[in-house]
Formats: sequence, structure tokens, C-alpha cells
Amino acid sequence: MERQNSLQSKNLQFHFSFFRNTWSKESTIVTLHNLYLQTISSLWKAQTECYRKLQDRPDRSNEAKMVKDAMPVVIIEGICRPHCSHAAANLEKMSGLAMYDLDHLNERTSAVKALFRALPYVPYTQTSISGRGLKVIVFLDARTPEEYPLAYAICRQTLEQIAGHPCDGQCARITQPCSCVWDTDAYYNPAPEPYPWREELAANPSLAHLLRTKNNYGSGNHGNNKDNNNGKASPIPPPTEACGYIEAFVRHFAQYHPWQKGNRHESMLAMGRSARRKGFSKEEVEKLTSVMSVEIVGNGYTLQELQKDLSAGYQYVDLSYIPQETPRSLTVLTTDTFMPVSVENDQGKEEELSIKNEELRGSTPCIPDEVYANLPDFLKAALIPARTQRERDMLLLGLIANLSGCLPLVRINFDQRFYSPHLYILIIAPSATGKGLLTLAGMLPREIENYLKGENKRKKDTYERELMEWERSNQCFKKGTQTAGASTPGPKPEAPEYYHLCGAPSTSKNQIIRRLKNNGDLGLIINATELDMISGAIKQDYGKHDDVFRAAYHHESAATDYKVDGELIFVEVPRLALCLSGTPNQLPNFMHSMENGLFPRFTIYTCGARWKYRSAAPIKGKKDYVTLYKEFSLQVLEMYYFFQQSPTEVTLTDSQWEEHTTYFDRLLNEVASEQADAPGSIVLRGALMVARIASIFTALRKYEGAMRMKEYICTDEDFHAAMQIVQTTLNHSLLVSSSLPGDEVKSKPLKSYFRIRTVVESLPTTFTYKEIKEKALTKGISERSTCRYLKSLLELKYIDKQEDRYIRIKEFTDK
Repeated sequence: MERQNSLQSKNLQFHFSFFRNTWSKESTIVTLHNLYLQTISSLWKAQTECYRKLQDRPDRSNEAKMVKDAMPVVIIEGICRPHCSHAAANLEKMSGLAMYDLDHLNERTSAVKALFRALPYVPYTQTSISGRGLKVIVFLDARTPEEYPLAYAICRQTLEQIAGHPCDGQCARITQPCSCVWDTDAYYNPAPEPYPWREELAANPSLAHLLRTKNNYGSGNHGNNKDNNNGKASPIPPPTEACGYIEAFVRHFAQYHPWQKGNRHESMLAMGRSARRKGFSKEEVEKLTSVMSVEIVGNGYTLQELQKDLSAGYQYVDLSYIPQETPRSLTVLTTDTFMPVSVENDQGKEEELSIKNEELRGSTPCIPDEVYANLPDFLKAALIPARTQRERDMLLLGLIANLSGCLPLVRINFDQRFYSPHLYILIIAPSATGKGLLTLAGMLPREIENYLKGENKRKKDTYERELMEWERSNQCFKKGTQTAGASTPGPKPEAPEYYHLCGAPSTSKNQIIRRLKNNGDLGLIINATELDMISGAIKQDYGKHDDVFRAAYHHESAATDYKVDGELIFVEVPRLALCLSGTPNQLPNFMHSMENGLFPRFTIYTCGARWKYRSAAPIKGKKDYVTLYKEFSLQVLEMYYFFQQSPTEVTLTDSQWEEHTTYFDRLLNEVASEQADAPGSIVLRGALMVARIASIFTALRKYEGAMRMKEYICTDEDFHAAMQIVQTTLNHSLLVSSSLPGDEVKSKPLKSYFRIRTVVESLPTTFTYKEIKEKALTKGISERSTCRYLKSLLELKYIDKQEDRYIRIKEFTDK
């Protein structure tokens, strides 16, 4: 009782592990209060809404699963060891909390949530990612993993009785991940009471039998048991009467790697690797196969698959493996002799990586010539300064980014929401590759900005004149010297709002939100030819505005409320265009990972340096580029006037939408098949980029034709041009994403994304496993990865298997 009173006397800070997705082995420690604040914010709103839209569409079930798997997860039960997965064996410190999942509540979700909010031992509840269930966190106060299963079972019975609904038994497994979601109605109690499971057990000892009936812990067909020595519940399944070395191995493995439908292949591969490291002979592996055939075969999983998985894991393991050291890892004693590190070798390796990076950047595709042949006239003329393909591509993207912020009242309906054309462009390339041409693109909004400055000056002069008149009248009124018949002075004139289309890259979060609020539908454009200009500001205390960038991309609200402002600054529908460029080494300071979602929002282009000097002599008879772009800026001002007077809704035809859906559906499947932690958000945001670029091209057509109708249909030429631009930049984005360092400081080496595609395309239509394995090895793809790729390609129906041969039945999407 004293412990309970002391716990209630202060707010409790529960700490547990946070992983950026289900497969990650890198975690951070967060508190329950942190989780609550992030849940009610808009941090995970886009992913949550995306999943809920996709979950009821059978044709997009793979996409829905990928969105869910890519969501961040928390391990409510405690803190896992650094640089380790969330397996039960890696649980290092318990939090005292437990997570319960009630699926398929549907219309009862809100009512059941209200019931749990009234319970003193429930510190947190949230709606599940499906929107139809509930995640309930209970202060269980289980202090050891041995106590946890029985405590969980006793509390589970209580919750099921209160809700009149069963809990998901899978969540009884300690360290079961809980997906983070967006839920503005989440509940948080900072000072919960511990659930009195010990008192209930003392009053009713028969509750101990709940372990067997609920099967809270363990896997396969085993239940939990009690330790004969101390009577405490044990998480280890009971041994059989004839428990030998192999049976004991299976029981121990099951404790940390529970197998169930959906992960049996991975579990058996891991078991095969574990058996090899423990020195199993081939005869013992056969015995292991026999034991596991009783445990796991059935319900879609065959004996042949079990044999292949165990054999593949057993054969693959690298016996030279040395565990990675962590600050808390056990000391590894070894008799191996290591060669001293050679500085020359390190330098050679670094030079080799640098060369490889440049080769990969240089091999990225250019935007096809077909796109440039069909561009609107304005863009064709504005591309005159570009002298190479790479310069042409970079300048075109810069022009599109700046024009996207100069077309007021242009909209396109995408996924039942109207978007303006505003785009984010990011060019990552070494110095002296032509990025400087983006300064010309940044000149396009100048005349609009000059026009707004003139309007601002006019409003300021009018305001100062009215203020001076008001102050004079008010002073006369106070002194009683006003002329006969003069009226009482009115309210003090309010300072006008000034508009600025062009924003500075080095600015504060407050100022950006204030500009977006004042500008309204006009929006804001930020150009930065050196990425350090903007990343430096983001890192300052007054900065940290990358969340505003994320929100503005989807026109989601943003706000600040600081004491110094004296008021809440709130922008309901922000509209922002970004045109940024920098070198590869500047990228990590701006975005170090894909975790916060900013990277996929950018249309990214990268290239290598090609050192070739060209003459800098003036071209006779040609205008200098600054003068030329001043004229283009005047044309953009005319566009600004035109679209202010002629609101435009760009529409795509049914056939265009069908082509759009087919392409991105196939591409998403291919990206997901390449790796478990796939950057699918790059593909999903690419679909929106196509719509926005198509709306820019269509708006230019309307302006050039001086058309006045509100609805304007995109032509096939402009739609295909937008598709080809995004198809190109998606390849660049996937490549650059491989270099994001995560928690490290330096960029990682670049890696080609679509690796298995080139292997399959180089083989005949019909091929054997041996052929694809040998070809993959020449590309640096391990046999294990090849097996995973084949499984994905079979599921996606790119290939078919007939006996011992594979047949290619579907072509890959064009890069």
C-alpha cells in the first residue's frame, strides 16, 4: 500500500523503446508522455489516413500492408538493448506497462475507449491504425519477465469483461510492437495506479490457470507452465518427457523467435542458422526437421518448404561472423590474430567508394528528349542558357519549382483533395556541375515580388497617413479643441498585412508561418543555391521549421504560440514552393534519414561531375542571361495577373488516371520487393508530383492560349511529360536515399536500388535457380537475398515456377 501511495503522489515517467519501423534494429528511448504528444499531433496523420484509405481495397492490400509496416513502433513493455531488434531476448529493462489490443470494435470503439478512460490503472489509450480497434496501455507493474505472463493474463480477463470484447492473444507476447498512429482523441493519465493483480491472485489462486487457457506466452502449440522450484510462472514452454538436446534447442529458440503464420519462412531460416552456429551435424539437422515437422507443418506451410528453409539457413551462415560491439555487449574472447589497420588501405577504400559514388551518380538517367520537344513555349525559351543534358534537366526542374508558386488559384483534384501546384525540388550534385543555373530560375518571381513591394509601400503610406490623421483628431478630442460638428474619432487604424512572395532561406519558424499566414493563397517561394543556407537555420533554436515544410507540402495547418508574439500564429492552408541545391556532403545536415518524412516530399535530381572546360567568351548577338530572365520575369508577372482573374481547375482524363494508377501500383510493388525496409513513401509522393507538374504545364497552355474557362483538361502530351519527369527523378530519389546516414554524421556510400531487376532482365525468359544465383553473385547479391527476391517476384507474378525452372511472365516497369 505504501508503494501504491508513493506512486500516486507524483506523475510517473514510463520509458520504453521507439523503433522507426517494424524491421529496424536502431531504437531510441521515449516516454509515454512523448508518445501521447506525437499521437495527437499531425506527425503520423498522412500515413494513418493513407492506410485507412487503402485497407478496404483488395487491389491495394500489399500497399496497405507496406504503409502499416513502415509506421514507427514502440515496445511498451520496456527498453531493448541498443542496436538490437525488439525480440524478447533483447528486452533489457521493463517499464511496468503492458499493451492490450481490441480489434474489430468498429462503431463501439469510442464507447469502449470511454470505459477504459475511467479505469485508474489505464494511463493511455489510442485508436488503432485501422480506425476500428483500440490499443490500451495498462500500468501492470510486472517487475520481471517471469511475472509478466501471469499478470498479463489476469488483467486481460478483467479488460475483456469490462469491454465485452476479446483481446488479441498475439499481443500477449512480451515486446509485441505497437504501431504509432494519428489520434487527436488519444487519452493520457500521467499518474495511474498499478493494476492489483497480486492482490487478485492472493485472493483467488485459481487465476494461475489462466496461463494455460489464455496461452499468453510462447509459441507453437505449447502453453505456459510453472517452475517446480518456486511456483512462479515461466515464459519457457514445458519440455517433453523425452526432452533431449534438440528438443531443448527448439524450446529455447521458440522463446525468442515465436513462429506463426506469416513469418514461418523467416523463423525457420533463423533456426537453420542458429543450428549451424551451435555445431549441429547433418544428422542432427534431419532430426531437427523431424521435430519441427510436427510443430509447424500445415495450414499452407509444407514439409518441403520446411526442409528448404532449414537447409538454406544452415548452409548460409557465415562461421567467421563476429558480433558487433555495443557499449553494453558482453566481452568476446577470441584466439584469432588480426592484421593491423593500414592507413593506406583505408585511404584506398575511401577513394574506391568515392569513385563508385561518382559512377552511380553519373549513371542516373536524364529526362528524355521527348519531354523537351513537347514543352510549353515559355519553358522552351527559358531553357536557352542550358548547354548540356544535365544542365537542361536541372534548369527545367528549377523553372517548374519557381513557376509552381507563381500560379495563383490553379488547382488539381488528387485523391479527393484540391492541391495547388507548389513543388519541392532538391538538386544534389558536386560543385561545378551546373547547379548555378538555378539562380536564373530563382529570378522568375522577382517582378511579382517587386509588384507586391509597390503594393506594400502604397498600403504603408495609406496606413501612416490615416494613423497620423487619427492621432491628430484624437489629440484634439482629448483637449476639446475639435471644430464644431466634428465627429468623435473612430478606432485606431490597424496596420496592414504586407505580402512577400519570395522568402529568405535563413529565417525562423515563426517568420515562415507568419509569411504563409499573411500570403494565404499567394503562398511562398524559397530558393537556396547552397543547402547550408537553410540547414543552418533549421538547426538553430529559432529555426527547427522542417515540420512546417512537411505540413505545407500537403497544405496541412501549422501554428506557433510564443509569448514574445502575444498571439497564436496559425496558417490553415499553407502553400510553399522550395527550390534547393547543394553538394552530397551538405545533404546530411539538411536531412539525415527518411524517418521524419521530409525526404520523400522532394523531387530529387543528382548527377556526377564531368570535368570539361568550355569557353566563357560572350556569345555575339545574344543577350546576357540576367537580362533575358528579367524579361521572363515580366512574363511571369503577366501570368500572375491572368490567373488571379481566371481561377483554374486542371483535370485529367479517365484514361490518364488509369495509366497513372497502373504505373504507380506496379512500381510500388517492385520497390517493396527489393528490400524489407522499402522507401515506398517516395513512390507514393511521386504520384502527387505527377499531378502537380501536369497542372503547371496545363496552366501554361491555358495562359499561352488566353483561354478563360475554369476547367481545363490536361493534354496527353503534358501528362506523359509529367510522368516521364517523375519516372526519372524517382530513380534519382531511390539512389540518393541509400546515402542518408541515419544517426551517423557522414553520408553512406550510394547503392543502386533496383538490383534484382538487372539480373532477371539479363537472363533468358526461362532460367534455373543456379543461373540466377550465379548471375546475382556477380552483382554482389548474396544467395539469401536472391531467395528473398525470388519469393517476392513469385508473389507479384513477375515470374512463375514450373518444377525446377522459373519463367518470366511479366516485364518490369520502365525506369
